[in-house]
Amino acid sequence: MSTAGEIFAGVYGAWRLARRDPSGLIWFDASPRGFWNSFWGPALILPGFLVLQTLDGAFEEDLLRPLVVELIAYVIGCVAFPLVMSHISEGLERSHLYMRYIVAYNWSQVVQMAVLLPTGLLIHLAPGHGMALLNMAMTIVVLVYQAYVAHQALEVKPGAAGMLVLLDLSLGALIQMIATRLLT
Repeated sequence: MSTAGEIFAGVYGAWRLARRDPSGLIWFDASPRGFWNSFWGPALILPGFLVLQTLDGAFEEDLLRPLVVELIAYVIGCVAFPLVMSHISEGLERSHLYMRYIVAYNWSQVVQMAVLLPTGLLIHLAPGHGMALLNMAMTIVVLVYQAYVAHQALEVKPGAAGMLVLLDLSLGALIQMIATRLLT
């Protein structure tokens, strides 16, 4: 289990990367222990994810079945991309940076939720045309951030980093599509 210091270091490193400071990478523990402990990042944001799912109407009709399906989909989503990346990092000749990237990727999700949750709440509380623009802008900010994390942690060109973000989005969309299908 991660200590408070490890959690702080991971989130702080992710925040430094969000500020486009590549020295944020020094805050990540890229050892095997740090790799496994970085999955606390997605665990910490699970409540925020459930709030966003609630705002999207995932639990309107029933609670138990959609909750179980969404939780399973969430866990699959947390491991699918790291599993795929273990193979892709070899193809990119970056397997020596794989753990560092997944650690940065996992902790960066905390920063992403810090952007997406307030945006989602604001859109829900004050819907309107301007909110769609805000949602699009914040989504672009998060995607650029994800690409920057990949660019820095894997030491790949921005185009390759962008392709990794598209892969992550595609996997997430596929998992969510299957979850939605299970609920209909």
